[in-house]
Amino acid sequence: MFLSFCYSSESLNVKRDGMTVNYYLSVAVCCIAANKVLFKRYIEESPSLRRMTMMREKGRRQAIRGPAFMFNNRGTSLTAEEERFLDAAEYGNIPVVRKMLEESKTLNVNCVDYMGQNALQLAVGNEHLEVTELLLKKENLARIGDALLLAISKGYIRIVEAILNHPGFSVNKRLTLSPCEQELQDDDFYSYDEDGTRFSPDITPIILAAHCQKYEVVHMLLMKGARIERPHDYFCKCNDCTEKQKHDSFSHSRSRINAYKGLASPAYLSLSSEDPVLTALELSNELAKLANIEKEFKNDYRKLSMQCKDFVVGVLDLCRDSEEVEAILNGDLNSEPVEAQRHRASLSRVKLAIKYEVKKIAITEGMARVEPGNVSAKVVP
Repeated sequence: MFLSFCYSSESLNVKRDGMTVNYYLSVAVCCIAANKVLFKRYIEESPSLRRMTMMREKGRRQAIRGPAFMFNNRGTSLTAEEERFLDAAEYGNIPVVRKMLEESKTLNVNCVDYMGQNALQLAVGNEHLEVTELLLKKENLARIGDALLLAISKGYIRIVEAILNHPGFSVNKRLTLSPCEQELQDDDFYSYDEDGTRFSPDITPIILAAHCQKYEVVHMLLMKGARIERPHDYFCKCNDCTEKQKHDSFSHSRSRINAYKGLASPAYLSLSSEDPVLTALELSNELAKLANIEKEFKNDYRKLSMQCKDFVVGVLDLCRDSEEVEAILNGDLNSEPVEAQRHRASLSRVKLAIKYEVKKIAITEGMARVEPGNVSAKVVP
Protein backbone atom coordinates (compact mmCIF):
# COMPACT_ATOMS: atom_id res chain seq x y z
CA MET A 1 0.00 0.00 0.00
CA PHE A 2 2.65 2.53 1.06
CA LEU A 3 5.89 3.39 -0.69
CA SER A 4 9.11 1.67 0.36
CA PHE A 5 12.64 2.02 -0.95
CA CYS A 6 15.91 0.15 -0.57
CA TYR A 7 19.07 2.12 -0.64
CA SER A 8 22.73 1.19 -1.20
CA SER A 9 25.52 3.53 -0.25
CA GLU A 10 27.37 2.88 -3.50
CA SER A 11 24.43 3.86 -5.75
CA LEU A 12 23.59 7.01 -3.81
CA ASN A 13 26.93 8.77 -4.14
CA VAL A 14 27.64 10.35 -7.52
CA LYS A 15 30.11 12.93 -8.62
CA ARG A 16 28.93 16.12 -10.25
CA ASP A 17 31.18 19.10 -11.03
CA GLY A 18 33.85 17.77 -8.70
CA MET A 19 31.43 17.53 -5.74
CA THR A 20 29.91 14.48 -4.06
CA VAL A 21 26.12 14.73 -3.65
CA ASN A 22 24.43 12.45 -1.16
CA TYR A 23 20.85 11.69 -2.25
CA TYR A 24 20.05 9.51 0.74
CA LEU A 25 18.58 12.23 2.94
CA SER A 26 16.57 13.91 0.19
CA VAL A 27 15.05 10.63 -1.03
CA ALA A 28 14.09 9.67 2.54
CA VAL A 29 12.31 12.99 3.09
CA CYS A 30 10.38 12.56 -0.17
CA CYS A 31 9.39 9.04 0.87
CA ILE A 32 8.03 10.21 4.25
CA ALA A 33 6.04 13.03 2.65
CA ALA A 34 4.53 10.64 0.10
CA ASN A 35 3.53 8.19 2.84
CA LYS A 36 1.77 10.97 4.78
CA VAL A 37 -0.26 11.99 1.73
CA LEU A 38 -1.23 8.39 0.99
CA PHE A 39 -2.19 7.73 4.64
CA LYS A 40 -4.39 10.83 4.77
CA ARG A 41 -6.09 9.81 1.52
CA TYR A 42 -6.60 6.30 2.88
CA ILE A 43 -8.34 7.66 5.99
CA GLU A 44 -10.63 9.84 3.90
CA GLU A 45 -11.59 6.93 1.63
CA SER A 46 -12.04 4.39 4.44
CA PRO A 47 -15.26 4.94 6.49
CA SER A 48 -14.32 2.33 9.08
CA LEU A 49 -10.93 3.86 9.79
CA ARG A 50 -12.43 7.35 9.89
CA ARG A 51 -15.10 6.18 12.35
CA MET A 52 -12.45 4.55 14.53
CA THR A 53 -10.39 7.75 14.53
CA MET A 54 -13.43 9.81 15.52
CA MET A 55 -14.28 7.40 18.35
CA ARG A 56 -10.72 7.59 19.63
CA GLU A 57 -10.87 11.39 19.56
CA LYS A 58 -14.24 11.40 21.32
CA GLY A 59 -12.86 9.11 24.02
CA ARG A 60 -9.97 11.51 24.54
CA ARG A 61 -12.40 14.44 24.96
CA GLN A 62 -14.51 12.47 27.43
CA ALA A 63 -11.43 11.56 29.45
CA ILE A 64 -10.52 15.25 29.68
CA ARG A 65 -14.02 16.09 30.96
CA GLY A 66 -13.46 14.09 34.13
CA PRO A 67 -14.21 10.81 35.88
CA ALA A 68 -17.98 11.31 35.76
CA PHE A 69 -17.95 9.89 32.22
CA MET A 70 -16.87 6.47 33.47
CA PHE A 71 -19.66 6.17 36.03
CA ASN A 72 -22.63 7.94 34.44
CA ASN A 73 -24.74 6.15 31.84
CA ARG A 74 -26.88 9.18 31.01
CA GLY A 75 -25.40 9.48 27.52
CA THR A 76 -26.38 5.94 26.41
CA SER A 77 -29.96 7.03 25.67
CA LEU A 78 -28.89 9.72 23.20
CA THR A 79 -29.48 9.22 19.51
CA ALA A 80 -26.69 9.78 17.00
CA GLU A 81 -28.34 13.04 15.99
CA GLU A 82 -28.48 14.29 19.57
CA GLU A 83 -24.84 13.35 20.21
CA ARG A 84 -23.79 15.26 17.11
CA PHE A 85 -25.88 18.24 18.19
CA LEU A 86 -24.41 18.35 21.70
CA ASP A 87 -20.86 18.01 20.37
CA ALA A 88 -21.45 20.85 17.91
CA ALA A 89 -22.80 23.08 20.69
CA GLU A 90 -19.94 22.23 23.03
CA TYR A 91 -17.20 22.90 20.48
CA GLY A 92 -18.82 25.95 18.87
CA ASN A 93 -19.59 24.45 15.46
CA ILE A 94 -21.94 27.22 14.31
CA PRO A 95 -22.81 25.84 10.81
CA VAL A 96 -23.76 22.42 12.17
CA VAL A 97 -25.86 23.86 15.01
CA ARG A 98 -27.65 26.26 12.67
CA LYS A 99 -28.35 23.54 10.09
CA MET A 100 -29.69 21.08 12.65
CA LEU A 101 -31.92 23.70 14.29
CA GLU A 102 -33.35 24.77 10.94
CA GLU A 103 -33.72 21.43 9.16
CA SER A 104 -34.15 18.67 11.74
CA LYS A 105 -37.75 17.81 12.63
CA THR A 106 -36.89 15.20 15.25
CA LEU A 107 -34.17 17.02 17.18
CA ASN A 108 -34.75 17.49 20.90
CA VAL A 109 -32.97 20.75 21.74
CA ASN A 110 -33.30 19.99 25.46
CA CYS A 111 -31.48 16.65 25.33
CA VAL A 112 -28.71 16.31 27.92
CA ASP A 113 -25.29 14.66 27.92
CA TYR A 114 -23.81 12.24 30.45
CA MET A 115 -23.25 15.17 32.86
CA GLY A 116 -26.89 16.24 32.64
CA GLN A 117 -26.16 19.44 30.68
CA ASN A 118 -28.10 20.52 27.62
CA ALA A 119 -26.76 22.26 24.51
CA LEU A 120 -27.33 25.75 25.92
CA GLN A 121 -25.33 25.00 29.07
CA LEU A 122 -22.50 23.46 27.03
CA ALA A 123 -22.34 26.45 24.69
CA VAL A 124 -22.36 28.95 27.56
CA GLY A 125 -19.78 27.00 29.56
CA ASN A 126 -17.37 27.15 26.62
CA GLU A 127 -18.11 30.85 25.86
CA HIS A 128 -19.66 30.28 22.42
CA LEU A 129 -21.71 33.45 22.07
CA GLU A 130 -22.97 32.79 18.52
CA VAL A 131 -24.17 29.27 19.36
CA THR A 132 -25.86 30.61 22.50
CA GLU A 133 -27.73 33.22 20.46
CA LEU A 134 -28.88 30.56 17.98
CA LEU A 135 -30.21 28.34 20.76
CA LEU A 136 -31.98 31.19 22.54
CA LYS A 137 -34.17 31.69 19.45
CA LYS A 138 -35.77 28.27 19.94
CA GLU A 139 -39.11 28.02 21.70
CA ASN A 140 -39.59 25.88 24.79
CA LEU A 141 -35.87 25.99 25.59
CA ALA A 142 -35.20 24.65 29.10
CA ARG A 143 -32.63 25.58 31.73
CA ILE A 144 -32.15 29.16 30.61
CA GLY A 145 -31.79 30.13 34.26
CA ASP A 146 -28.99 27.61 34.77
CA ALA A 147 -27.21 28.96 31.70
CA LEU A 148 -27.46 32.48 33.13
CA LEU A 149 -25.97 31.38 36.46
CA LEU A 150 -23.15 29.62 34.62
CA ALA A 151 -22.37 32.71 32.52
CA ILE A 152 -22.37 34.90 35.64
CA SER A 153 -20.02 32.58 37.52
CA LYS A 154 -17.55 32.62 34.62
CA GLY A 155 -17.84 36.35 34.02
CA TYR A 156 -19.02 36.12 30.40
CA ILE A 157 -20.59 39.58 30.21
CA ARG A 158 -21.78 39.44 26.58
CA ILE A 159 -23.41 36.05 27.08
CA VAL A 160 -25.11 37.29 30.26
CA GLU A 161 -26.48 40.23 28.30
CA ALA A 162 -27.71 37.96 25.50
CA ILE A 163 -29.50 35.64 27.94
CA LEU A 164 -31.10 38.54 29.83
CA ASN A 165 -32.62 39.73 26.55
CA HIS A 166 -34.53 36.44 26.25
CA PRO A 167 -38.33 36.90 26.45
CA GLY A 168 -38.44 34.48 29.37
CA PHE A 169 -37.05 37.16 31.67
CA SER A 170 -39.98 39.43 31.00
CA VAL A 171 -42.06 37.22 33.31
CA ASN A 172 -42.75 38.90 36.64
CA LYS A 173 -40.27 38.06 39.43
CA ARG A 174 -38.22 35.80 37.17
CA LEU A 175 -34.98 37.37 38.39
CA THR A 176 -35.97 37.61 42.05
CA LEU A 177 -37.29 34.10 42.71
CA SER A 178 -34.76 31.40 43.51
CA PRO A 179 -34.67 28.14 41.50
CA CYS A 180 -36.25 26.38 44.48
CA GLU A 181 -39.15 28.85 44.53
CA GLN A 182 -39.65 28.64 40.77
CA GLU A 183 -39.82 24.86 40.99
CA LEU A 184 -43.04 25.26 42.96
CA GLN A 185 -44.51 26.99 39.91
CA ASP A 186 -43.81 23.91 37.75
CA ASP A 187 -41.19 25.85 35.82
CA ASP A 188 -38.41 24.29 33.71
CA PHE A 189 -36.36 27.49 33.73
CA TYR A 190 -33.90 25.75 36.06
CA SER A 191 -32.88 22.12 36.49
CA TYR A 192 -33.60 20.49 39.81
CA ASP A 193 -31.42 17.40 39.74
CA GLU A 194 -27.89 17.19 41.13
CA ASP A 195 -26.33 16.49 37.74
CA GLY A 196 -27.94 19.38 35.87
CA THR A 197 -26.69 22.30 37.93
CA ARG A 198 -23.75 23.20 40.14
CA PHE A 199 -25.49 25.92 42.16
CA SER A 200 -27.43 25.88 45.40
CA PRO A 201 -31.22 25.98 44.82
CA ASP A 202 -31.52 29.20 46.85
CA ILE A 203 -29.06 31.15 44.66
CA THR A 204 -30.60 33.83 42.44
CA PRO A 205 -28.69 35.48 39.57
CA ILE A 206 -28.08 38.71 41.48
CA ILE A 207 -26.93 36.87 44.62
CA LEU A 208 -24.42 34.93 42.52
CA ALA A 209 -23.22 38.09 40.75
CA ALA A 210 -22.75 39.76 44.14
CA HIS A 211 -20.84 36.74 45.48
CA CYS A 212 -18.53 36.84 42.45
CA GLN A 213 -18.06 40.63 42.66
CA LYS A 214 -19.20 41.11 39.05
CA TYR A 215 -19.97 44.84 39.08
CA GLU A 216 -21.19 44.98 35.46
CA VAL A 217 -23.53 42.03 35.93
CA VAL A 218 -24.88 43.40 39.22
CA HIS A 219 -25.59 46.71 37.49
CA MET A 220 -27.38 44.96 34.59
CA LEU A 221 -29.53 42.92 36.96
CA LEU A 222 -30.40 45.95 39.08
CA MET A 223 -31.49 47.77 35.93
CA LYS A 224 -33.73 44.77 35.17
CA GLY A 225 -35.39 45.13 38.56
CA ALA A 226 -33.59 42.35 40.42
CA ARG A 227 -33.00 42.81 44.15
CA ILE A 228 -31.66 40.74 47.03
CA GLU A 229 -34.43 40.32 49.55
CA ARG A 230 -33.25 40.74 53.14
CA PRO A 231 -34.04 37.54 55.11
CA HIS A 232 -36.70 37.65 57.78
CA ASP A 233 -35.73 37.95 61.42
CA TYR A 234 -34.24 34.71 62.74
CA PHE A 235 -37.10 34.32 65.23
CA CYS A 236 -39.78 35.12 62.64
CA LYS A 237 -42.88 32.93 63.09
CA CYS A 238 -44.54 33.53 59.73
CA ASN A 239 -45.86 30.48 57.87
CA ASP A 240 -43.06 30.55 55.29
CA CYS A 241 -40.23 30.66 57.84
CA THR A 242 -41.88 28.08 60.09
CA GLU A 243 -42.36 25.65 57.20
CA LYS A 244 -38.77 26.03 55.96
CA GLN A 245 -37.38 25.63 59.47
CA LYS A 246 -39.43 22.50 60.02
CA HIS A 247 -38.67 20.95 56.63
CA ASP A 248 -34.88 21.47 56.57
CA SER A 249 -33.37 23.82 59.13
CA PHE A 250 -29.85 23.60 57.70
CA SER A 251 -30.98 24.49 54.16
CA HIS A 252 -32.95 27.38 55.63
CA SER A 253 -29.85 28.66 57.44
CA ARG A 254 -27.76 28.20 54.30
CA SER A 255 -30.20 30.24 52.22
CA ARG A 256 -29.99 33.03 54.82
CA ILE A 257 -26.19 33.15 54.81
CA ASN A 258 -26.14 33.15 51.00
CA ALA A 259 -28.50 36.13 50.96
CA TYR A 260 -26.41 38.00 53.52
CA LYS A 261 -23.23 37.28 51.54
CA GLY A 262 -24.86 39.00 48.60
CA LEU A 263 -26.08 41.93 50.70
CA ALA A 264 -22.61 42.42 52.22
CA SER A 265 -20.87 42.31 48.85
CA PRO A 266 -19.06 45.58 48.00
CA ALA A 267 -20.45 45.33 44.47
CA TYR A 268 -24.04 45.19 45.72
CA LEU A 269 -23.56 47.74 48.51
CA SER A 270 -22.05 50.35 46.22
CA LEU A 271 -24.55 49.91 43.37
CA SER A 272 -27.85 49.30 45.17
CA SER A 273 -27.81 51.78 48.04
CA GLU A 274 -28.10 55.57 47.99
CA ASP A 275 -26.05 55.69 51.19
CA PRO A 276 -23.66 52.69 51.10
CA VAL A 277 -21.83 53.76 54.27
CA LEU A 278 -25.00 53.83 56.38
CA THR A 279 -26.20 50.55 54.85
CA ALA A 280 -22.84 48.88 55.53
CA LEU A 281 -22.73 50.08 59.15
CA GLU A 282 -26.24 48.84 59.89
CA LEU A 283 -25.63 45.54 58.12
CA SER A 284 -22.37 45.05 60.01
CA ASN A 285 -24.20 45.40 63.32
CA GLU A 286 -26.93 42.97 62.21
CA LEU A 287 -24.38 40.39 61.08
CA ALA A 288 -22.47 40.65 64.36
CA LYS A 289 -25.68 39.82 66.24
CA LEU A 290 -26.48 36.90 63.93
CA ALA A 291 -23.02 35.43 64.59
CA ASN A 292 -24.14 34.80 68.17
CA ILE A 293 -27.48 33.33 67.12
CA GLU A 294 -26.88 31.12 64.06
CA LYS A 295 -24.15 28.85 65.34
CA GLU A 296 -23.86 26.84 62.10
CA PHE A 297 -22.38 29.82 60.28
CA LYS A 298 -20.92 31.78 63.19
CA ASN A 299 -17.53 32.36 61.53
CA ASP A 300 -19.14 33.31 58.23
CA TYR A 301 -21.28 35.98 59.85
CA ARG A 302 -18.28 37.39 61.68
CA LYS A 303 -16.30 37.61 58.45
CA LEU A 304 -19.19 39.33 56.69
CA SER A 305 -19.51 41.83 59.56
CA MET A 306 -15.82 42.65 59.28
CA GLN A 307 -16.18 42.87 55.49
CA CYS A 308 -18.81 45.60 55.88
CA LYS A 309 -16.53 47.54 58.22
CA ASP A 310 -13.67 47.24 55.73
CA PHE A 311 -16.01 48.55 53.04
CA VAL A 312 -16.69 51.72 55.08
CA VAL A 313 -12.98 52.30 55.60
CA GLY A 314 -12.38 51.70 51.90
CA VAL A 315 -14.97 54.31 50.93
CA LEU A 316 -13.32 56.87 53.21
CA ASP A 317 -9.97 55.95 51.71
CA LEU A 318 -11.26 56.93 48.27
CA CYS A 319 -12.21 60.47 49.32
CA ARG A 320 -10.22 63.11 47.46
CA ASP A 321 -10.54 65.96 49.96
CA SER A 322 -11.87 66.89 53.38
CA GLU A 323 -15.25 68.00 52.03
CA GLU A 324 -15.98 64.51 50.72
CA VAL A 325 -14.94 62.93 54.02
CA GLU A 326 -17.11 65.45 55.89
CA ALA A 327 -20.11 64.71 53.67
CA ILE A 328 -19.82 60.98 54.26
CA LEU A 329 -19.29 61.22 58.01
CA ASN A 330 -22.13 63.72 58.42
CA GLY A 331 -24.45 61.52 56.40
CA ASP A 332 -25.60 64.54 54.38
CA LEU A 333 -24.40 63.75 50.88
CA ASN A 334 -26.58 66.26 49.04
CA SER A 335 -26.09 69.39 51.15
CA GLU A 336 -24.01 72.30 49.95
CA PRO A 337 -20.89 73.13 52.03
CA VAL A 338 -21.26 76.16 54.28
CA GLU A 339 -18.73 78.47 55.86
CA ALA A 340 -16.60 76.66 58.39
CA GLN A 341 -17.17 79.14 61.20
CA ARG A 342 -20.95 78.78 60.98
CA HIS A 343 -20.96 75.06 60.42
CA ARG A 344 -20.98 72.53 63.21
CA ALA A 345 -20.25 68.99 62.07
CA SER A 346 -22.77 66.44 63.25
CA LEU A 347 -20.58 63.44 62.37
CA SER A 348 -23.61 61.16 62.51
CA ARG A 349 -21.77 58.31 60.80
CA VAL A 350 -18.93 58.52 63.31
CA LYS A 351 -21.42 58.32 66.18
CA LEU A 352 -23.05 55.34 64.50
CA ALA A 353 -19.66 53.69 64.03
CA ILE A 354 -18.92 54.17 67.74
CA LYS A 355 -22.33 52.74 68.65
CA TYR A 356 -21.73 49.66 66.47
CA GLU A 357 -18.13 49.34 67.73
CA VAL A 358 -16.52 49.86 64.34
CA LYS A 359 -13.00 50.21 65.71
CA LYS A 360 -11.30 50.46 62.33
CA ILE A 361 -12.23 54.11 61.86
CA ALA A 362 -9.88 56.43 63.74
CA ILE A 363 -10.35 60.17 63.62
CA THR A 364 -7.56 62.68 64.03
CA GLU A 365 -7.67 65.48 66.57
CA GLY A 366 -8.99 67.91 63.98
CA MET A 367 -12.19 65.88 63.66
CA ALA A 368 -13.63 67.52 66.77
CA ARG A 369 -14.15 70.57 64.65
CA VAL A 370 -14.22 69.73 60.94
CA GLU A 371 -12.03 72.12 59.01
CA PRO A 372 -10.44 71.82 55.57
CA GLY A 373 -7.31 69.71 55.77
CA ASN A 374 -8.05 68.40 59.26
CA VAL A 375 -10.27 65.46 58.34
CA SER A 376 -8.77 62.06 57.69
CA ALA A 377 -9.47 58.40 58.25
CA LYS A 378 -7.09 55.54 58.69
CA VAL A 379 -7.06 51.85 59.50
CA VAL A 380 -6.14 50.91 63.03
CA PRO A 381 -3.92 47.81 63.24
